[in-house]
Amino acid sequence: MQSCSFGATRKTNTAIVPTVKKADATTAQTASRMTFWRQLEEKWNRIQVGRQGSYSIERLMSLEHYCNTTSWTRVILVCVLTPVPALSVALMLECLPLNSPSEGWAANWMFWLRLALTHVVVGFNVFSQMTVFVPGLNFTFCKQFIVTIGGAIGLVGAGILAANTIGFPVPLLMQFGTIPTGIATSIMLRLVIGPVIFTSGSPITIHLKRFYRAILAFMTLIGIYPLFKVLYDFVPVGYRGIIVLVLPVWRFAAKHFIVYAIRDLEDLIPEAVASLVDFFNSLFVSVCMSSSGPLYLSMMFIASDLGQILLEMRELSENAHVLLQIIQQEQTGSTNQQNTSKLLSTILDILKEPGALRAKSLKAVRLWACLPHPLTPQQTEQLLNLESACTNDQWERLSSDRMKRSSVQTMQNVFKTKISIVPTPNLEPETFSPTTADIIEAKNFHTIGSRSGTKRSKQLVLQGLQLLFHCEYLELVEYVECIIPIVYVVYKSVLEQLPNVVYYPGGAGNWGIATVVNILVLAVLEVISLVFLHQFLQHKFAFSAMHQLAFALETHVYLVQMKLFTGALLLIPFELKHFALTKCRYLRLLGADFSFRFGWLRDK
Repeated sequence: MQSCSFGATRKTNTAIVPTVKKADATTAQTASRMTFWRQLEEKWNRIQVGRQGSYSIERLMSLEHYCNTTSWTRVILVCVLTPVPALSVALMLECLPLNSPSEGWAANWMFWLRLALTHVVVGFNVFSQMTVFVPGLNFTFCKQFIVTIGGAIGLVGAGILAANTIGFPVPLLMQFGTIPTGIATSIMLRLVIGPVIFTSGSPITIHLKRFYRAILAFMTLIGIYPLFKVLYDFVPVGYRGIIVLVLPVWRFAAKHFIVYAIRDLEDLIPEAVASLVDFFNSLFVSVCMSSSGPLYLSMMFIASDLGQILLEMRELSENAHVLLQIIQQEQTGSTNQQNTSKLLSTILDILKEPGALRAKSLKAVRLWACLPHPLTPQQTEQLLNLESACTNDQWERLSSDRMKRSSVQTMQNVFKTKISIVPTPNLEPETFSPTTADIIEAKNFHTIGSRSGTKRSKQLVLQGLQLLFHCEYLELVEYVECIIPIVYVVYKSVLEQLPNVVYYPGGAGNWGIATVVNILVLAVLEVISLVFLHQFLQHKFAFSAMHQLAFALETHVYLVQMKLFTGALLLIPFELKHFALTKCRYLRLLGADFSFRFGWLRDK
């Protein structure tokens, strides 16, 4: 009996061991799989545009002042009226009556006038941006106007010469027209400004290179992004769903191209990416949805947009969750818990305490913004005190180059609020921008709280500045994707009532209620997501997303308007027959006959 019992026990034990091993192996595999997906998600979040930068202390202070002094009426007016100037000018140009392209270039003198006015408006916006990028450049309003007129004469003159030589409409007018325009503009700049703009050793060279790099990236996207419309029209209807699936990939690559081009202009990354890539993407989607096609394609565009919104909101929620945990930990050890729920004041309160942080703990934070911001005298004094506490060898070398402080007066003439804002005093020009790295070094060298409290304060500042950058980017994306469909609907609806509609594909009567509803559904989704984002930030951090959005639109008014005018005057009317008269109905873009047959020239 004993042997039998022993044998039974032995069999039982040998049967249990492999089961335990299998369970352990399954658990290990599950844990490994979860770790893999967690690492993959972290890498995915790390490469998102919202994680590619953070706020500077100067921009943080300016934002806090804007939120405290700006009424909701002003915020709403800024958000509503921002696209109005570009849309109004585009519609006024459409009111210029055109003749049929078959009548020749001489009979279409109104088209040449329209082309000249388009160049003047776009060129003036570009040069206005140049005055912001290049401080110390004596480029007044009158000089900008003279240079712009010279470039317009070069473009129109070359266009008329080409039309008289090879025929009208001119093939690839907008593409090859950049050559005479560039030559004429360079000559006018040399005559009006002088040789300083072309001298390699000039003190403004570094700012000019930065400006040229940003403009080159902008012009590259203008030339490449509309090709998606060509590809979309060229692909058979049954396979156009592939274009919808590929569009997010192209959008992701284009965003990182812009980030790479303006890496040293960190404060401008959210505005540049949103007003370039997301602007063109929204316009492309609106144009595609307005063309006749199956309903399921419109549903795919809407589903793709909704999926991207959910992913962006999830990413922001995770970013905010980390910051909330840090704030809650900071609250437990804080004697003043009243302001800890307010994100902006919490960060600034930490920076105001000279002994709260060691200087080296904030080495990754920038003190000055890459462009001057309107500041109060108290904020200016605080920034100068922080700067004076830092030595040259302690500045972060990877920060953006700081522009001269004398440009602040120009910025403040544009951004006036109820409380007067005075310009900051001039500083000596610096090669590298200072940061808050080592600037909060305590004079008495006594730290407040424990080492763990200092670490939490450091994490709160770093994570808070990064979250503000992320929020601004997401707000601008949602705003652009909301207003562009609305702008396109208004533009097409007004164009339907004008005589020039006959020179667009489909002619009159091709714009119906169903098309309008499909496009406006996209806008409604973006409005809902923007309202949700505002409520989320207001609830979690007592922070207004709408105020931050209006702040970004006002501080970057020249940059935003330049992109809006370019898109409204060049991209929206790109299917006008005077720009593209071709028998190949698929390949028609910005004056370019990409079939390279140019049948109307042979007919002439």
